[in-house]
Amino acid sequence: MNPLATLQRGIRLTWTPLVLSVVVVVTWVLIESGGDIFYEREGEKMFLRLMLVLGLQMFSGNSGVMSFGHVAFMAVGAYASALLTIPTEIKEITFTEMPSFLSSWIFPAQFGPLAGTLVAALVAALLAAIFAFPIVRLSGIAAAIATLAVLVITNVFISQTPALTLGSDTINGVPQTATLGATVVWVVLTIFLAYGLKQSRIGLRLRASRENENAAKSVGVGVRRERYVAFVLAGFVFGIAGALYAHYFVGFSYTDFYFDLTFIVVAMLVVGGLGSVTGAVVGTFFLTVVYVAVQRIEVNGVLGAQPPSGTANLVLAVVLLGALIIRPNGLTGGREVPLPSWLSRDRGNGKAIIGEHGDAVLRPSSSASV
Repeated sequence: MNPLATLQRGIRLTWTPLVLSVVVVVTWVLIESGGDIFYEREGEKMFLRLMLVLGLQMFSGNSGVMSFGHVAFMAVGAYASALLTIPTEIKEITFTEMPSFLSSWIFPAQFGPLAGTLVAALVAALLAAIFAFPIVRLSGIAAAIATLAVLVITNVFISQTPALTLGSDTINGVPQTATLGATVVWVVLTIFLAYGLKQSRIGLRLRASRENENAAKSVGVGVRRERYVAFVLAGFVFGIAGALYAHYFVGFSYTDFYFDLTFIVVAMLVVGGLGSVTGAVVGTFFLTVVYVAVQRIEVNGVLGAQPPSGTANLVLAVVLLGALIIRPNGLTGGREVPLPSWLSRDRGNGKAIIGEHGDAVLRPSSSASV
C-alpha cells in the first residue's frame, strides 16, 4: 500500500481525538502561561470534569442508558488512592479506629502516585463490575434510578464508616503529586479511549441497542454484555479522575462526590451532545466558561450590583434548559469533528472510508453510474 495513503488513512481514523487533544493541550498552555492560581485550580477542575464527562459518554452516550451513579466510582478512586499513598505515620495517627485486619495491610502500604492511581482505578472498576450485574439488565428510567441508588449507597457507606473513611471528616495528608500537566496527559489518553470505544465493534453494537434494543437483540447483539463492558470501563475512568482529584487538592470529603458534581457532569454531556466524544469536550468547555464567569461576577459584582449566592448554579440550570429547547441533540448534534476535504476525499473504489463526521461510510465506485 502507498505509504502516503496509509498515513492519510491513519489520520482519518484518529482525526477527532487528535484535534480534541490539541484543543486540550493548547488550553492547558494558555492556563499555565497566565500564572493565575485561581484559573489553574479552575483549569484542574475543568480537566477532571472532562474526564468524568468522557467516561459518562463511554457508557451513556453509546448505550442510551443515562447513569447518575458513576460519580460514586470517582469517590472510590479518591479514597482508595488516599489510603494507599498517605504516609504510614500519618495513617496511624489519623485512622485510629481502623480494624486491625485492615490496618495490618493498609498502614504499611506505600504506593507511588502512578501505582496508587492505577490500583485505585482498578478498585473502582471492580466495584463497577459488581454493580453492573443487575444494572445492565435494566433499561430506561429503571436503569437510571438503579444507577442513582449506586451513588446514594456509596455516599452513605463512606459517611457512615469513619473507621475506614473518616466519615464526614475531611481526609488530609494526601501527597500532592498530581499536576495540571499530568491531568492533561490523562485527559488525552481518555479522549483516545472514549473515541476508540465508540468506533469499535462494542461501540457499534451499543449504539445499535440505543436506537432499537429489540432489533439489536434480534440480530445477535449481546446488549447486556456490551453495556457491562462500557459500564466497567467508565468506572475505571472515574476512578482515575478520583485519584487525580485526591492528589491535586490534597483534602476532600464525601460531599465532594455527590449530587452537585453529578448534575454538572450530566449537564455538560447533554449540552455538548450525548452521542459524540466531541460533544463531551465542547459541553465541558462551554459550561465551565459560563460557570466560572458567573462565579467571578458573584464575587466581584457587576455594574455595582452583587448577585446573590448560588447565581452560578441558577445560570447553569437555565443554560441547560435553553440548550435542551434550542439544541435537543446538543451543541454538536452528536457529530464528531468534521474531516477536512483533503482527508475526506475518496481515493478508493467502493471501499469504506471515514466520513466527514467520523463515521464509516461507503462511497460508490468511480465507474458506477449516478
